[in-house]
Amino acid sequence: PVDMADRNPVIVVVGAGVAGLAAAKKLKEYGFNDVTVLEASEKVGGRVATATLGTACVDTGAQYIHGTSEENPVYCLLKKSGLLNQIPEMGEETFYSNKGHKVDVNIARDAYGAGESMIRYRGSNTGKSLGEHYAEKTQGVIDSVQDDDKRTRMQSVFALVGKDMLIDIGASDLHRISLDSWQYYINMGDSLNIPGYDSLMFQLVDKLLEDFPKDRLLLKREVSKIKWDGSFSVAPALCQYPVCIVCENGEEILADHVIVTISLGCLKAQASSLFIPSLPTEKMEVIEKLCFGNIAKIFLEYEEAFWESDVGTISLIYEDDIPASVSTNKMQWLKNMQYFSVLRPKERLMLYQTIVTFSVIIKKIIVISSSSSSIVIIAVNGAKSLGSQHPNKDLQVLFAGEATMKTLYGTVQGALLSGHREADRLAAHYKKTVAPTSTTSVEKQV
Repeated sequence: PVDMADRNPVIVVVGAGVAGLAAAKKLKEYGFNDVTVLEASEKVGGRVATATLGTACVDTGAQYIHGTSEENPVYCLLKKSGLLNQIPEMGEETFYSNKGHKVDVNIARDAYGAGESMIRYRGSNTGKSLGEHYAEKTQGVIDSVQDDDKRTRMQSVFALVGKDMLIDIGASDLHRISLDSWQYYINMGDSLNIPGYDSLMFQLVDKLLEDFPKDRLLLKREVSKIKWDGSFSVAPALCQYPVCIVCENGEEILADHVIVTISLGCLKAQASSLFIPSLPTEKMEVIEKLCFGNIAKIFLEYEEAFWESDVGTISLIYEDDIPASVSTNKMQWLKNMQYFSVLRPKERLMLYQTIVTFSVIIKKIIVISSSSSSIVIIAVNGAKSLGSQHPNKDLQVLFAGEATMKTLYGTVQGALLSGHREADRLAAHYKKTVAPTSTTSVEKQV
């Protein structure tokens, strides 16, 4: 048989989300010329997805750039392409009380800022949950306020901050989130909301695909088994490969390396049956212990806007809410319809929800979408690759995806950088180099 050292390594990427496409693009830049991407669905992008609502485009998946700084490769890529120039102003923030009156925006903003600084605290080795910490800190502030009206307003705004945090991290209970996990998280600056503007997020996917050969991107190729640490060959048996990827349609693809970028939810459901031999115990424990949340977006369309024309966001404040009671209690689901974004044209509203089941009887629901992202409950490292003791059989199974990024989980740039990380790992193994302009300082430190 031909020794692996004498031929080009064959690399298969499973999943054509941002992580998979970023890995494939980077591998091509390094000069790997036998890279194939397999995608189970009919389209690329993973949780970056769009749909048409009337004549407009809406983002049914990712729509936030988490960090408008040069450190963020997603922001840099969209900015360099000139795509960010077309985003209109978001409009004014507004706050309404459940008692039916508008809340002074400056008062609400001040209280919101105070709540946000408490909830973003970066603890280490406290052993506390985010909910426990936030309830304690906010109660201290509330107790120091003498004026009853001000105290009520402040605690209800603090509760709003807690609910918005549930949306940010896709969780259903702040008391199930580790406070200590924040110490690992890299804050890349202010977030930029880009819902539906010319499918900006999806143009990021197009950029990643730009130079990738279309015949090496195979859609509707669901993977049923990943056999590794073997010696697989095809006739005539000149080459032997350690990995064999079996598709649902019976097709078998042999490879030296496979980069698995399927979502944490898919891994949880399939890891025990997908890999032959089974994954090591420590890897299975990581997959089991990592949790993910569920965010639902509801797009509402009205005959005419019932809000003022300069409004960009509408937040609802419930005066009987307190920070300690923040959760997505199904009996109280209405209270979790607290944040609306105004889309263009202005007759469209987008509502965020963090509960899984609900019923909305409000004019006309056009699209309901949900996406899941991972939450670090305990500090785990899910990115270790698998190899074997056999010569030339290192790094057979590699893992990428936002859930493998302890520092940037739940973000598009986390997914992108995790793909780069695995491409870098293979490049280092084969002693390949690439022009330094394509890496950022963040990639080096992650």
